[in-house]
Amino acid sequence: MKKILILFLGSMIMLQAWQIQDDPYYKHRKSQFEMLKNSDKYETMMLGDSITDEGLWDELLENNKVQNRGISGDTTSGVLDRLDSINKSIKQVFIMIGVNDIMRGKEVDEIYANYMKIIKTFKDKNIKVYIQSTLFIGEKRMENFNPKVEELNKRLEKYANENQITFINLNPIFAPQKVLKKEFTSDDLHLNGSAYKLWANEIKKYF
Repeated sequence: MKKILILFLGSMIMLQAWQIQDDPYYKHRKSQFEMLKNSDKYETMMLGDSITDEGLWDELLENNKVQNRGISGDTTSGVLDRLDSINKSIKQVFIMIGVNDIMRGKEVDEIYANYMKIIKTFKDKNIKVYIQSTLFIGEKRMENFNPKVEELNKRLEKYANENQITFINLNPIFAPQKVLKKEFTSDDLHLNGSAYKLWANEIKKYF
């Protein structure tokens, strides 16, 4: 029994100690963003984790002034730690972040507080913010995550409505039953081409 307890406590400590900022891919992407921060070519930022990172946004949106600032595995704290590389030419940002926080055991209160700091950073720079709903997870991965996804989205939508910010709810398209539909994913988390096409069509109206 003692051994089981020790192993459990050890795993909990490791879970608490992990942060995306230590991940090599995060570090490499962040270093590129810092190197490119003086570019004045881009007007729109797509900001998020792997679900954003994997999108070919300039092609999907048929707009060469769109930049991809997604990092696979990223969290709200990871985003906060890289907001010093926002290009001065950016006029609007589409944010989707939070699912990795939830899957790593973070509470919605902490995720929401970080989200507010992210939004404030952009608002302080007079950059128009679009909050995109955190997507529900598919059947094989959802465990107890989707109730937290729903809670986070409700709080974000309420904040958006109270602060004249556009909230783009993508879940009625991809997860009308609060579970990511199999037709849009191969791993119950990330999206396929059909999903990205629908996503792009949904946000084109804001360009």
